[in-house]
Amino acid sequence: MVSAKTRAAVERTLKTVKRRPQEKVSEAARPAEHVRRLNTFGMEGSALTPAMAAQLLVSSDQLVGLDAADWEEQPAILDELPDTVWFRVHGNHAWYKKLADTFKDVAKRIGAGTRPYPRTLAEEYVLHTALGEGRETWDDMPPWEYLEGLERRDNDGDWDGVAAELSRFPFGFPELTEDEIADHVGEDGRVRLSRLHPYRWWEPLDLALEEWRTAGRPGTVSQEFVARALFDFIRNNLDVVDEIFEADLYGVDLDAARKAVLLRDATGFTAVCTVAHPDAVVPPRDNPFQAFVYASAFIEYLFRTREEQRMAECGACGECEECDLGWSATDDVVGRDVWRRLTGLGASPTLIDVGDSENNFQGGKQAVGIRFDDSVAIRLTIVRND
Repeated sequence: MVSAKTRAAVERTLKTVKRRPQEKVSEAARPAEHVRRLNTFGMEGSALTPAMAAQLLVSSDQLVGLDAADWEEQPAILDELPDTVWFRVHGNHAWYKKLADTFKDVAKRIGAGTRPYPRTLAEEYVLHTALGEGRETWDDMPPWEYLEGLERRDNDGDWDGVAAELSRFPFGFPELTEDEIADHVGEDGRVRLSRLHPYRWWEPLDLALEEWRTAGRPGTVSQEFVARALFDFIRNNLDVVDEIFEADLYGVDLDAARKAVLLRDATGFTAVCTVAHPDAVVPPRDNPFQAFVYASAFIEYLFRTREEQRMAECGACGECEECDLGWSATDDVVGRDVWRRLTGLGASPTLIDVGDSENNFQGGKQAVGIRFDDSVAIRLTIVRND
């Protein structure tokens, strides 16, 4: 009566229970040792509850006992790989085996009562794969039904909270593009394998993120990385962005090579958000005033908190409509703090208005934009699809 994936998870769970038998004692028996270790999760406000830890344990333990012939029968752990990774590792059983060992290691750490903070890109992939499967099978197979003595928490089922707490990629494991994963040339002229390449997934995660985030220039944030973070942030808030586009948004794409996010509108145009230096010249396109409207809406409803918007509009006077304490669209934004932490763009954004007036934008030499600090802005242009 359940899906094949759920049946497979149940079978793995039964095998786990058989490997860890519980002694039959009096009716006042304490939970089994492995359940007591799981019950250590969820303390002090942690999003990872005992039940969710048990679910991650089952999900990440799924490769135990597999032979080489089984690899292609494991879509749950291989089909989630980005296409760029598949291209580089397809048929590489040694790489598959190393990934399998990582799944097993993460399961052991959870079973020992240790929070599975990822230490490598491989562990990030394992965590997100386990989170995805755990979320899918949560309702069909709640852990408290097969683990006697497992404690419940009020925040059981908050998978987004777990991702935000544990992962360096809280919006999901990134769909790495060719431009992001490509080899690069160092200052000494030597070609080096990117730390995002799957063969380097077992190196320290901090080094991989530092290389990706700074593009080899420590102390700065690369425009390519800001574009990636913007793409993931927008995809995580499609409902809010679609409201800005009056429910006509039908596609969001990342152009990593051009450091741009493309927002495709069903009425026949694309809004192009290009990450650039605030002084870089990005010419206006088809409809600068429309770009101004969208840029203003992005600031108000996506990038600023309600408090920041109130300060910008009226100084939080407490007497006007902007100070209304009722619901605001900006309250629905998910991951704004994460976006700022990833990019280092913590300041409240401001509008770059290049027009002569609100109704005349043809005189500006640059596209309108959203400025975050002295080094990063998002320039907005409108391109007709025809």
